[in-house]
Amino acid sequence: MTRPGYLALLLALAGPLHAQVNDFCGDVTPVPLAVGGSVQFTGDNTGATVDGDFAPGSTLGGLGIPSTWHAFTVTTCADITVDYCGTAPAFTEFWNVLATTCPASNAYIATQQYEYVTCGDGNPTMRFLNVPPATYYFPVWYDAAGASGPYTINVSAAACGSSVAPNDNCADALPEVLSPGAQLSFTGDNTFATSTGDFAAGTPFAAAPVVWHAFTLTECTRVTVAYCGQSPAWGNTLGVLTRDCPGSDLVYFSTVNTSACGDGNSSYTFNSLAAGTYYIPVLLSPGTNAIGAYELTVSGEACPPPTSFQDNCASVQYQPLAVGGSITFEGDNSSATGAGDFPEGSPFNGAPVVWHGISTATCTRLTIAYCGQDPVWGNTFGFLARDCPASDLVFFTNTNSTDCVEGNVTYIYANLPAGDYLIPVVRDPGNNAIGPYTIQVSAASCPAVPPANDACTNATPVVLDALATLTFTGDNTNATSGGDFVPGSPFAAAPVTWHAFTTEQCADLLVDYCGLAPAWTNTLGILATACPGDGLVYFTTTTSTCTDGNSTYLFNDLQPGTYYLPVLRDALNGSFGPYSIAVTAEDCLFLGDAEPAAFEGLVLWPNPAADEVNLTGVPVGAQLRILDAAGRIVLEQRVIQSGKQRISTAGRLAPGSYTLLVQAAAGQRAFRLVLNR
Repeated sequence: MTRPGYLALLLALAGPLHAQVNDFCGDVTPVPLAVGGSVQFTGDNTGATVDGDFAPGSTLGGLGIPSTWHAFTVTTCADITVDYCGTAPAFTEFWNVLATTCPASNAYIATQQYEYVTCGDGNPTMRFLNVPPATYYFPVWYDAAGASGPYTINVSAAACGSSVAPNDNCADALPEVLSPGAQLSFTGDNTFATSTGDFAAGTPFAAAPVVWHAFTLTECTRVTVAYCGQSPAWGNTLGVLTRDCPGSDLVYFSTVNTSACGDGNSSYTFNSLAAGTYYIPVLLSPGTNAIGAYELTVSGEACPPPTSFQDNCASVQYQPLAVGGSITFEGDNSSATGAGDFPEGSPFNGAPVVWHGISTATCTRLTIAYCGQDPVWGNTFGFLARDCPASDLVFFTNTNSTDCVEGNVTYIYANLPAGDYLIPVVRDPGNNAIGPYTIQVSAASCPAVPPANDACTNATPVVLDALATLTFTGDNTNATSGGDFVPGSPFAAAPVTWHAFTTEQCADLLVDYCGLAPAWTNTLGILATACPGDGLVYFTTTTSTCTDGNSTYLFNDLQPGTYYLPVLRDALNGSFGPYSIAVTAEDCLFLGDAEPAAFEGLVLWPNPAADEVNLTGVPVGAQLRILDAAGRIVLEQRVIQSGKQRISTAGRLAPGSYTLLVQAAAGQRAFRLVLNR
């Protein structure tokens, strides 16, 4: 059904010329249509009227379209095809329904598909699938501008379910080997393609009706998929391959053009496809001529030999690196420059480097080794870049100079996500890092086993004596958040590993992350008194005693008991991988009461508080500072007179946990402050 408003207006102006014998659906005699057979209707709709054709109030009748009629009867379930092939001039307007009553009511069957390609002369073809046995009335649309005069209509029937496209399911596509320099030709017909089982749910093509072909590569190959020869040109095709079935692991085209074929059809090129099997989806899109018989040409070219090195990262060609594989890069950085490699403001801007590139398709544990350099290179860059100029950097998880027997460096990147990565090779003559080199790059699957202390129940408490230090070491690369904190905790989703210690007397505790390189920029300044994490104790203050950018937390006046220390994994902030954390305890009397008389009678009230808090007994001249959970000063004021000190928090501080520091010439006292509303 098309353009009813426009056609109705034309009809009202023109009016019927004369009536036909099949102007009323009740005047036609249904003809039998057997499965496997066909019937042909001819007629002339020039004088068609709307009288008696449609039941009052019906949807079809409300359109006011004059029609003539034909009818047929099927006695078994059938797939019905109706076309106007041979009608001249071609009918551009048509009904795409089968009516089940006369006059036609709302009990009709709409076509599942219509297109203008199959006939080859501009006429439409309609398909009605799984039509139950019954008598059906087919209306012929009258439109003086695009559907009038003599016509021929062909109706054919096939058994229900027989109208299935070959290779409609990707599992039915048998892969053919494609070698560099070779070409494959795939033919098929996507007329009855469906979307069932083609793409995984959630992919952008999950509802696309397609048929499939497949090819297998045995080495890195540049593949071109061309639709040349489709006439008229197919206006909609998918420039995507999938490495699995149903399709979820998608590979998008590198380049596309509509000129290579010479007829307006599309040609897609996929650069540097790794060895493996790939599935090609052929889209059904009747509205853009992408329907019917087709031929695909799939050709392969050997991947260009990778350039050993590039002075500018923009010129690098990425080499695919599969899990279990390795690549040996050779180069010479003697003439390396720093032009265009890093953006302004980068700490590496101006560094003279050459580059190599790799592409990974899955999570990878990547190892880069400089083994064999003689003399040993004393300076190398332990990071990868995800862009050019290099600003999005990924730093190594750990490093060593023992894997290479001669002392050269090895870098390991654990849990590296799939993607393209640039490897910089720095020139530094002062540290022997200059001249020809060889680096080995290998990929292993990402480790998936969480560490033993992923759960606090596996953290065995160690006694921490006063004036003693414990050093906790571990690796939180695969830490999970399951069962770490009690439900409802603000840290319930935090992936952490755990350590535990027991104090037998009141202690002031210092927890420092000093020495982690690169610095961990996100850590948790809390302890738990129960497992799973509950009864949380927040740090009294955070300091910058680490000179390398790592954090130090102070916990004042910890009462005797067992405490659990969570170590947060936050890869986006560099907080993951091997670590060493020092925990030092000093007697409460040693740190906390160095100047007990200075704060005699110091009281904070109320606590918890709502809109204000009060202090009594605070020395004149003292500085009052409130710190948030990240150790930042969020409010401060100075005591200028004796007596009660009022600190207003209304509209200035959000509800939460804070630290109030009272700093005077004689010393410092800290209070844990809770604000609520």
